[in-house]
Amino acid sequence: MKGYEIFEIQYLKTYMGDDGILPYPIQIGLMDFLRELQCGADAIPKYTSYCIVGLDETIYLAAREDRRGLARFIHQKLQSASQILDKKMVEIQIICKGRLYKADSFWLEYRSEKISLDMIFGTPMKRFQQNATVFYTGFNLSS
Repeated sequence: MKGYEIFEIQYLKTYMGDDGILPYPIQIGLMDFLRELQCGADAIPKYTSYCIVGLDETIYLAAREDRRGLARFIHQKLQSASQILDKKMVEIQIICKGRLYKADSFWLEYRSEKISLDMIFGTPMKRFQQNATVFYTGFNLSS
């Protein structure tokens, strides 16, 4: 079962060497990926592997009072494409520059601010992969 693999940039091969995670070949910004989904997830080729960057920056740059709405918007766009992404067996890494934490909620610490990610991804499972902490959730991000 495919889904979203969410982890910190420090765990990429670029930073960890051979112990790091190899990024997927198609690197794309979060907003560009959401636009691609908006234009029709049906056009995404089968077995495509995306490395999505910019989630933390996108949410951080939104005004604090707009972050919940932005998180809901991102969640809705990802959720609406879930069946197609799953059917096409797409692989998606979401790379964050900040530190990821999971306790009662799932959040990101970026530029000294706590940014909630559970409104987007719920409470993902924590896995260890190649000496890295990776948070995983399926494409179905049901509310």
